[in-house]
Amino acid sequence: MKTIGLLGGTSWPSTPLYYEYLNRKTAEYLGGHHAAEIILYSIDYHEIKSLYNAPHGWQKIPALLSEKMARLADMGPDCILICNNTLHRALPYILPLSGSDIPVIDLIACTGRELQEKGVRDVLLLGTKFTMEDGFFAQRLEQEYGLTVATPDAGDRSVIQEIQSAVSAGVKEADHGIRLARMVGERYADHDAVILACTELPLIAAQKDYAVPLINTIHAQCNAALAFSLKRCENNYKQVASTAAF
Repeated sequence: MKTIGLLGGTSWPSTPLYYEYLNRKTAEYLGGHHAAEIILYSIDYHEIKSLYNAPHGWQKIPALLSEKMARLADMGPDCILICNNTLHRALPYILPLSGSDIPVIDLIACTGRELQEKGVRDVLLLGTKFTMEDGFFAQRLEQEYGLTVATPDAGDRSVIQEIQSAVSAGVKEADHGIRLARMVGERYADHDAVILACTELPLIAAQKDYAVPLINTIHAQCNAALAFSLKRCENNYKQVASTAAF
């Protein structure tokens, strides 16, 4: 089994979702008392987060993020997951800066491949206001995977950001999930699937409340990491490979 490195704390309420999913799936695949080999480096997210909407902020973020990733790499993981959707905007810039050849699991690529495998063509992208408006996520899905990607209108994007900001600060209210599901159901029901392109949204969005599939980018990213990790467990992997939905 290879060791999975998590760059977490980005934000802290959603990082446990990675730990729980990786361990639960490893136990399902391998049985017994197996758990995932994980190194978690939980960072102080404040400085990076504060630069999202600052002038020239995205010129500064890659260096800061690369420093954090280099520290995680020094701990010896065999692959790395950035536990954040928005920070994948910096991925093309941080890889040359990190000074490491440890594979970084590309969340957007994992999501694109999952959508292709499911035969999905037209998706609604939900995330932080930045992710929905910057275009880095949608453009890659469209250009590399041939998808049609829509986002909510400006007013709804602001509502989603309000909800996301609260959840990322550890404040989860009962109506957060209700408001989100109602918004999608009433105004955006004509898409094949909804992408939860923010690690906080799975904390409030449940599949039972939606008429179309929810695509959880955390699961897509973790499934790729598990395939990378568990395929090294040759004997056990051969027993589960035919049925495991990595």
